[in-house]
Amino acid sequence: MIETGQLQTLLAVARAGSFSRAAEGLHVTQSAISQSVKNLETRVGTKLFTRSGKQVVLTHEGEKLYELAEEFFLKLDDTLHEIDENTHGVRGRVRIGSLSGIGKSWLSSMLIDLLATYPDLKLGLTLGLPASLTQDFKNLKLDGLVVPKYAVPSVGEKIYIGPEKTTLVYPKNGNFDVDENLTIEKLSSLPILLFEEDDYLLFLWCRLVFGSTPRKLHRRFVVNSHGNILQAVSKGLGVAVVPTHVLERSFYRDKVGVLSGKFEVHTDDFYFVYHKENDGLERMKVVKQKFIELSETRKES
Repeated sequence: MIETGQLQTLLAVARAGSFSRAAEGLHVTQSAISQSVKNLETRVGTKLFTRSGKQVVLTHEGEKLYELAEEFFLKLDDTLHEIDENTHGVRGRVRIGSLSGIGKSWLSSMLIDLLATYPDLKLGLTLGLPASLTQDFKNLKLDGLVVPKYAVPSVGEKIYIGPEKTTLVYPKNGNFDVDENLTIEKLSSLPILLFEEDDYLLFLWCRLVFGSTPRKLHRRFVVNSHGNILQAVSKGLGVAVVPTHVLERSFYRDKVGVLSGKFEVHTDDFYFVYHKENDGLERMKVVKQKFIELSETRKES
């Protein structure tokens, strides 16, 4: 293995044209310079310098290695400079993972605002399922996660962002008997739109509102998108249980009826999870601060 010190010696001797002057420049003894060059020549298997009068000059093979060494140290300096800027400046890439609904409803919009503030910052947003996101976070493929409490991994530091609230929405066309007197029996008879077959959020909402879950459901449409569910409700296809953070930012928020009061319940909590070892990076500091500000805003509201 060629050592970087040997390449530095090669460059110093070639530029100085003398072992003694190279030794002075590097503040070492001439014998140390000679030994370093000898070890390098042994490693590459050929002479790298030849004498020309009172000077030493590179051989043809020495010139090739000189060019490689010069390019190597230039790239090394550039890389170290870039690392320093990435560490102490708001630049470089931050990779964040989240669930699809959260990412599409408000997270992507918040990250766009962050990019507008810091032009040298790069952000990657990965949307997926909790298990795959957690694995990528543990394998350091993601720098942060924005997930509900039930999906927070066992590793990493976390910042509380705020609560997730959920309510029931219904068509405004008047064909559905939905008001503050809604019962679980009435809900069971209505055509309902689900995020998945065994909709976790729906059954949690029912337990919190009614104290139990329906024995049967009139399933009208199952689609893995709260945005599409709201569109379907606006078309009069049925009722649905959706997170309020999705509803607030949806094009269809004014096109559907919304049950409020006791029907708007706290179903989960949002957290930003990050690797503590990245605390010193300026780019992570501004991302964390954004989530802290979001948490303060949610407390005020």
